[in-house]
Amino acid sequence: MANDVSKDTSPKSEDTTLEDIYLWRRKKLAFSVLLVSTATWVLINIYGFSSITIVSWAAMAIVSMVFLWGSLLRLLSKVEPDLSGLEVSDEFVAEMARSCRKLMEEMVGWMFTVGAESEWFVFAKTILGFWILSRIGNLLDFHTFLFIGLVIGLTVPKLWEKHGDRLQKLSRNLKDRSNEAYDNSREKILKMKNKLQHGTEDKVKKAE
Repeated sequence: MANDVSKDTSPKSEDTTLEDIYLWRRKKLAFSVLLVSTATWVLINIYGFSSITIVSWAAMAIVSMVFLWGSLLRLLSKVEPDLSGLEVSDEFVAEMARSCRKLMEEMVGWMFTVGAESEWFVFAKTILGFWILSRIGNLLDFHTFLFIGLVIGLTVPKLWEKHGDRLQKLSRNLKDRSNEAYDNSREKILKMKNKLQHGTEDKVKKAE
């Protein structure tokens, strides 16, 4: 009697579109996002075009190309153009909504976690990061800030995926040294405080 072979039919979890982009798993899509963002930044900050002008020109170009394509298709093949491939599927919309919701939940949860964190290193690092971000914001306009953020988002996660172990080791070493320095400083401050309190009490007793 042959033995039955059980197969694992559990579906594998698929990466979201955003993860595919900033981890460069879909290189063409990630490169397209980077190329369009770079062109937009150049037009706005170097040539002085406004955002509305760029969006209007892009819309005119798309509508014109679609109109010419549809007209040629009707003229040559007498067939109406098939626009079913241009529809946004419900799965894509739901996936993007889940990705945005997950990102917002992680950001809000991270902020509350840092606020309630007992380790001073995490709190100090977060405050320092926000302070540096505020100083950078005074030097850059909004479009440049978004462009730099996009470039960082398309480079740092990929580098972290490759060299994350080394960076985590360095971060742990720095954290341990900072905690050790903080504990030593705290002990010295407490000792000085106790000495001052004892000295004050002795003076009060002698005065009595």
